[in-house]
Amino acid sequence: MPLTRRAFLLGALGAPTLSLAGSGWRRLLTLPRAEAAKVEPRGRVVLGWHTGISSAWLDPQEQPAMLTPTNFQYAVHDALIKNYHGQIAQPALAERWEMAPDFRSATFWLRPGIKFHNGDPVTPEDVKFTYENYRGAQADVFKAKTERVEIVDDRTVRFHFKAPFLDFPILFGTGASGAAWVVPAKYYQQVGPDGFKRQPIGAGPYRLVRQEPGVKLEFEAFPDYYRPVHVKQLVMVGVTEPFTRVAMLERGEADIIYLVPGELIARVRSLPGVLLAPTLAGPFWMEMPGFEDPASPFHDRRVRQAISLALNRRALSEAETAGFAPPLGNWIPHNWPGAIEWPEFPYDPQQAKQLLADAGYANGLDLDWFVPFPPYFSLGERIISQLREVGIRTKMRTMERGTFFSLLRGGPAGVSGYPAGADRLGDPRRLGGALPGVFPMRRVVFAVVRARAGRQVRALRGLGRPCRAPAPGRRHPADDSGKLLRYSRIPAGVYQRHRPTYCGAEVAGRLFY
Repeated sequence: MPLTRRAFLLGALGAPTLSLAGSGWRRLLTLPRAEAAKVEPRGRVVLGWHTGISSAWLDPQEQPAMLTPTNFQYAVHDALIKNYHGQIAQPALAERWEMAPDFRSATFWLRPGIKFHNGDPVTPEDVKFTYENYRGAQADVFKAKTERVEIVDDRTVRFHFKAPFLDFPILFGTGASGAAWVVPAKYYQQVGPDGFKRQPIGAGPYRLVRQEPGVKLEFEAFPDYYRPVHVKQLVMVGVTEPFTRVAMLERGEADIIYLVPGELIARVRSLPGVLLAPTLAGPFWMEMPGFEDPASPFHDRRVRQAISLALNRRALSEAETAGFAPPLGNWIPHNWPGAIEWPEFPYDPQQAKQLLADAGYANGLDLDWFVPFPPYFSLGERIISQLREVGIRTKMRTMERGTFFSLLRGGPAGVSGYPAGADRLGDPRRLGGALPGVFPMRRVVFAVVRARAGRQVRALRGLGRPCRAPAPGRRHPADDSGKLLRYSRIPAGVYQRHRPTYCGAEVAGRLFY
């Protein structure tokens, strides 16, 4: 039987032991045990993060449906299985794991001698507590499909499912959820969720030694980690202003910075000893608030199509990413598990104007607000300018990312009506309780690394390794409605499809061990 796309993504990306059965992979056993070599951590690395830093990101029990928290979890926490060096669902705290042939159970064998930062051993009881009390993204799916968690012995845990759970490895072993990231049961229950966010204890390569809420995290290498850790001190600083981040790099105050806007890319490229690594992140897309309401202008498919046709995605890519992110037709990137590659969506402002006129908006359409996903404000300004060219008039509202996500938790009834997503268009008929609107563009978060002599350069080697080329995706022609436009999502994704890019989504996982 030919290797399926799912089988390829789950196992064939270099996994050394792989069994195939039926429609896909059956079991992923073990990688060679990663013994901590005799490495003495040295030096200090400062990372300039591009937003404020939320303490909620330090608690994997509450991981939202987004990848941002994993950048911090890879430093302080560890998972049974996780994405590691370009491969998904790789053994971590579990030295090996196995999915039953009928997909009704999954068994994990813990590495011997693994510890939390407070010296307590990582036990099957911690795994069981973590899974049963997890309340982040996909928690409802795990609870609905899991029958029980069995502690087999002092190093073995088995998850029993009510029915075949084929998606378990993807949902559990990737950034789709935080359920695999093990927390210390006794400590977590002792301090509670709020106390854990203030002083998290994990089993990762770094322990937190100091936190300035929202601003700075200071870590120190954990000597009992099972893999070698090269850098002794890791500091993550939230710097929201891009010019300040670049200035920190120029002055030697930061070794790595994230998110270089288009207007600063040439300046960064000219710096000696600096590597500009375009790192593919999650996608942008756009949703129309209240599109399901017949009274909303977004209810008319022609209005949604007009908005899509008004967006010059290639121009946005050139301006925001120096062309590193060519357009994609799907709001789910085609190299994500289960995704479909769609044809690129067209840019046609004249047709957009005609569609608006046909929908009854010959004189244009006024919308109350457009909220860009923080901190992509320059992208928001460019989108507003393109919409204005076809007669759609709106204004931008901005906020810090922490505020954004606090409001997001309120759902449609949240303060000012900002729920999930990235950039939002505001329906004038839904002033306070709007549903999300998100602009679609594959984010290319430029990670900039200043090369320093000796060991730190070798420790930063992860950013310089090209990622594997994705498997060819299936192509479905879009119908005249744009397919996903029916669901209010405009797949205007920008994604680097044919050029090699660089891996680097997990900060600690890719850079420091």
